[in-house]
Amino acid sequence: MSINCAMQYYYSSKKPDIGGHIRVHAQNCVELPDILARIYLGIFPNSNLAVASAREKLQLTRVKVCNCCTDQDLIS
Repeated sequence: MSINCAMQYYYSSKKPDIGGHIRVHAQNCVELPDILARIYLGIFPNSNLAVASAREKLQLTRVKVCNCCTDQDLIS
């Protein structure tokens, strides 16, 4: 069994953005909210799974990955 090095910690913002969406951020995101303004979601291999987890945990449908983290998924 191999360990995937691409696994990252993901967090969601506590407050929605201007469009009413909660944003999901990876641990190294430049737009990661302050520790008191975010919720830990868990460790995931990509942002799509983190968004799905956020929707389930927070019972919300308006959840999106932040633009910075979407770009990171395309690189890795």
